[in-house]
Amino acid sequence: MSESDRNAAVLAFAAVNGGVVTPEFLKKHGFTRNKVLGKVRRHGWVGLGRGAYRVIPIRDHRDALLAAVAVLERAIVSHESAAEIHRISRVPRGRAVVTVHSRTTHEFEGVDIRRSHDIDDWHVTRVDGLPVTTVERTVVDLAANRSVGHVGAIVDDLVTQGRLDLEFLRSAAESVARRGKPGTVTVRTVIERRLGLDHSESELERRARLVIANAGLPRPRSEYPIPWAPHRRFDDAYPKVKLAIEWDSRRYHGQLASFETDRQRDRDATINGWRVVRFTWSDVTERPHQVVDTISTLLRRVA
Repeated sequence: MSESDRNAAVLAFAAVNGGVVTPEFLKKHGFTRNKVLGKVRRHGWVGLGRGAYRVIPIRDHRDALLAAVAVLERAIVSHESAAEIHRISRVPRGRAVVTVHSRTTHEFEGVDIRRSHDIDDWHVTRVDGLPVTTVERTVVDLAANRSVGHVGAIVDDLVTQGRLDLEFLRSAAESVARRGKPGTVTVRTVIERRLGLDHSESELERRARLVIANAGLPRPRSEYPIPWAPHRRFDDAYPKVKLAIEWDSRRYHGQLASFETDRQRDRDATINGWRVVRFTWSDVTERPHQVVDTISTLLRRVA
């Protein structure tokens, strides 16, 4: 291979690997130690350790990920970087993040290195040529330093978009829980609330009606027959002002079909001159004042 061909191969490889060349590439293309040292002196190659070199300056966040994956053994894009690749909302971009095996001691400039011993093959997918943790595993990783409410909002978005199955998420969480993975308790709580495993629907309604009573609001009619579909019922209603309240259990969030059916019910209510408001378990238990304010405001508006 001529020198010009060798240089062209270097640039081509680096262009798709975040600006770096690996020791395997250099060996394959006949770069002796002296040739590499010459490139360092004359062309500004930067040693990254482990026989790798940066030959093109890093351009952006993706370059950092490409370079880390190319150089670090079995590196996988994870956490906030995986969330960005999967277009998971409510997760601000941070530094580039990859995960390597916990027995390694890698460092990489411009990249946060996380270590783990519990990433199984089915926790990893490929997106645009990069190995990335799956949506489910990414949610489990993100849960390590986020609240139940924050993780719940992320999960609700993904379920509504049809991009996450709660049973798959449960499997991912359980597969690492026995190994002490941080965040698994948070994920379990989110799943249980949405599948209705920790509290019954009647418990949600009992708590909600207690919130209404303690606030001094008028008592609604419970299990009120829907006027245009009397075989179905609203959870609670103020029929004189055509205001209905639905207490959405965790199971509601876990089933996309239910989501779509309830939206059709809301549209039917609007056509028939009713207003429907929905509250979740988190609303009732964590933000009861907002529940009270909303109902009170609507009662005043339609009175």
